[in-house]
Amino acid sequence: MSSTEDLIRQLRAPDQRGMGRIEEAEYGVPNVERLTRIDNAARTIRSWNSRCIPGLLQTPEYAMSLTQAINPHLPMMEVRRRTLLKSARTQAFMRRTLTGDLRLACFLVGEEGIIHSTQDTNAHAMQLRHLLMMSAHEKVMIQVLPGHKIPPALSDHFLLWGLEEETSDPDGPKIPPQRMGYIETIMGGWYSTRLDDMARMHSGFSDMIREAMSAEDSRTFIREVLASWRAVQSRTSPEPTTGLGSSSPVTPTTTALELPPPHPEV
Repeated sequence: MSSTEDLIRQLRAPDQRGMGRIEEAEYGVPNVERLTRIDNAARTIRSWNSRCIPGLLQTPEYAMSLTQAINPHLPMMEVRRRTLLKSARTQAFMRRTLTGDLRLACFLVGEEGIIHSTQDTNAHAMQLRHLLMMSAHEKVMIQVLPGHKIPPALSDHFLLWGLEEETSDPDGPKIPPQRMGYIETIMGGWYSTRLDDMARMHSGFSDMIREAMSAEDSRTFIREVLASWRAVQSRTSPEPTTGLGSSSPVTPTTTALELPPPHPEV
């Protein structure tokens, strides 16, 4: 019979170079600063999240509400601290998008992330307005994946960076840009730069983009969901959505507040 160590060794990939767990499992100051530096070095960003708005697009109010929902036992001071850290990273991304050399940021959001609110319905409505504003920028593409579409490998979320191209010699040929993938789990954050991992992640992202609503249809869907939230806030009946490729609401008879409770992910 194999020893426990042998069993674990058999699970381990023979080549773990270029991948591993991020140093800190907690979303602390060093980790945010590292991720921000990677954002700043990236020429392209691709982000997928099935249940929440991707972090780089989150407003401070939405980020705080989400942090509270994910970490219900955190003291409010720590919730605010983490929100400030996340917001600083988001602001850096927005500055670079508007004035920097970022080529393209492509965000794919699950339908559930658009429809379902965190604990703060006002924050969710403000978040949807922010999505509409960002989607108008030429460097930002936001698409919604209908809820009945199953993502590759049932992936909840991941982030892909196409990092800056480098040259060993100013007059020599350019080295192909480095790619890096990142996910967060209950065991902490994990990264990879391995070619086979990047190929799978890019392929999965491309497959979901093909299944998603178009950018224009996604904007229309977000506007209609936002209208339903405004109706709830004003205590009137929500306007029906046309459900452009959506698995949910061609004839929504419930209000946004009557939707099932959210299951937030980072």
